[in-house]
Amino acid sequence: MNAQRTALGGGTVLVLAGLVTFCLSRLVDSGFVHGLFQGMTVALMVLGAVAIGRGARGRGSDREGLWLPSRDRDS
Repeated sequence: MNAQRTALGGGTVLVLAGLVTFCLSRLVDSGFVHGLFQGMTVALMVLGAVAIGRGARGRGSDREGLWLPSRDRDS
């Protein structure tokens, strides 16, 4: 349970950090630093979404109830 909370909390922190880098990229007009902030925004938002999804996916679901394509071949 703690790992799921950590994933959700860490994902939220990453998304918020992405929001901060987005705001910073709006302050810089052009050049390398602007592109760096834009790239950091995309990377942080994507990693945050993955962490949030991984944390939310683990909540309340049992592993036996999930469908797997490999189980179709056995039947």
